[in-house]
Parts: sequence; structure tokens; C-alpha cells
Amino acid sequence: MIYQKHLLKIFFLSLILSSTATQLAAETRYITDQFEVTMRSGTSTSNSIISMLDSGTAVTVIEEDVATRYSLVETDNGKQGYVLSRFLVALPAARDRLARLQVKSDELQNTIGELRKELANHRDIKQNDDQQISSLQGNLDKTEKALAELKQATSDTVSVINQNKDLQTRISQLVEEKERLSEENTRYKDSTAMDWFIRGAAVSLIAFLLGIIVTRIRWKKQDSWGSY
Repeated sequence: MIYQKHLLKIFFLSLILSSTATQLAAETRYITDQFEVTMRSGTSTSNSIISMLDSGTAVTVIEEDVATRYSLVETDNGKQGYVLSRFLVALPAARDRLARLQVKSDELQNTIGELRKELANHRDIKQNDDQQISSLQGNLDKTEKALAELKQATSDTVSVINQNKDLQTRISQLVEEKERLSEENTRYKDSTAMDWFIRGAAVSLIAFLLGIIVTRIRWKKQDSWGSY
């Protein structure tokens, strides 16, 4: 009976923690599974970097600019800046959730160990107390089932983390390629404008030189006619 009460306490505590986590998620956003995310002074990559936010950092979203796809956020230390909205998620990072699942797994392992010890003591002391043993065995089976489900959830979370890493690597490559193409496009526009300027100047220079040559030819013809 004592351990039944203990398990009930653990169950209700888990419910309270889950309810609290849900309330926080409604008010807080977390940095997605990136190594680091830049927080800038404005809604453009040309704005200066205020800080680098690690994955899993909790920030408060003040406002979201749909046009620029940036959100104004505030960190726990009161620092404000702009972060790309796609890097903000409603849940903590997968690796943080994995850490909490691991803690719960350890707690369940300890509970199983205690239940097994208690079951062994009851078998040694009260061989005839079949009802108590049956109750403890039922609690043990439930706990082992919960542990198996938790291990499966942990395995799924690890898979999600690996997939997120692959996706973030691809995203980083695409962002770098986009920036490179933008720079090449800018250089091409500048080069094209310069080429037209040089061509215009060359045409003007040629026209000026032709004007001088034609004028001198006319002068020479006039001189030659005057000599006769």
C-alpha cells in the first residue's frame, strides 16, 4: 500500500509538470535545432548581430513581421532583437526533450529497483500474502510497460534529432548558395552598368576625335584650294 501511494504521487506529479510545460509553451518560443541562431538589430541580414542564441534557448516573442519573416524577441536577460521566425518553435529543442525523457527513464529505473526489492522482501517475509505480492507485481508490470514506452519515445526523439541535423545542414547550404548567388547578381549588375558607361564614354570619345579629324581635313582642303 505504501508503494501504491508512492506511485500515485509520482503519477500526479507528472501530470502537474506536463500541465505547467503546456502553459509555458503557449507563451514562450524556443530556438530550433540549429547550432546557433543570429539575433540582429533589425529585420535584415545587413543589420548588425546583437547576440548568438544557442539551440533550445527560450525567448519571448513580442511581435512578428510577416513581410520580412522576422520576429522581435526578448531573452531571459532582457536583451531584445530580431530572429528569423522559421527558427522559432513552440516546443523545446529535441535534445532538451531527450534529456528530460532520460531523467524520467532513470526515475522509473529506480522505482523498478525499489519495487523489486520490496517484492523480494514480501516473498521472504510473507509467503502467504499472495494479494500483496499480486498488487506489487501489477505495479511492477505497469512500471516496466511505462519504461518500455519511454524507451521507444527516446529512440524516436534520437531519430528526430538526426533528421533535424541533416535538414539544418541542407538549409545552411541553401542559405549560403542563395547569398552567393545574390552577391554574384549584384556584381553582375555593377559590371553591366560599368560596361555601358565605358561604351558610352568610348562612343563619345570616338565622335569627338572624328569631329577633330574631319575639321582638320576640311582646313587642309581649304588651304590647298587657296594655294592655287
